[in-house]
Amino acid sequence: MIIILILRKGVENMDKTIDCKDLKSGCTFTACTATEAELLEKIQEHGRTVHGMKEFSPDFYDKVQKSIREAYCELDDELESCECCC
Repeated sequence: MIIILILRKGVENMDKTIDCKDLKSGCTFTACTATEAELLEKIQEHGRTVHGMKEFSPDFYDKVQKSIREAYCELDDELESCECCC
């Protein structure tokens, strides 16, 4: 019983990560943040600056939501990388 509580607590505190390749093939951008809101800001900034996106449709946000994963990140270093394709 104690183990289950520890695992659940850990899941609640997990960071959020996304890979652009899950949204647009060929791009190696990866971002990881403490919250989903911060992650959405990062993906929007990347979309604007690298992919030239000016608008973000509801379908795009739906695809982003489905691509977000939970992980543990080195947030002190603010994990964000891009060997950009474009």
